[in-house]
Amino acid sequence: MTSAVKLTCREADVLRLLALGLSNRLIARKLDISERTAKNHLSSIYLKIGATHRTQAALYARQIGLIGPGEAAPYAPETTPTPEKHAQPACPTLTAREQGVLRLLALGLSNRLIARELGISEKTVKNHLSSIYLKIGATHRTQAALYAQYAGLAS
Repeated sequence: MTSAVKLTCREADVLRLLALGLSNRLIARKLDISERTAKNHLSSIYLKIGATHRTQAALYARQIGLIGPGEAAPYAPETTPTPEKHAQPACPTLTAREQGVLRLLALGLSNRLIARELGISEKTVKNHLSSIYLKIGATHRTQAALYAQYAGLAS
């Protein structure tokens, strides 16, 4: 996944939306195509870039410049202003273990492989991921992986 491959314009659009964290359903709605067509484009993209899952594809999109450095980084939703005493820190403090879990997630490892690598249970990995998602404002693995890359943890 190091050099850019030739994607069609539609595949590039699909990959960009995936990297922004959209589900297949939302990608389909945004591009006015069926969800099945979005899945077919993703299958073709995965094959072309050598990815096996969404996180790898999203990281590839960032690597080739389809999205900007902070464009897909998760952020806390701005619904209503929070009082100063309850405000989240601008840069969340992750424990060393959470950073390790996030680094391995950004490398594309499954929960099972992360658990094996760190010598912990899959349930513990899930607990760490829940804590990480909460701290960084992510809702899923792809956003967390992009955040890790943006924060320099995915090297």
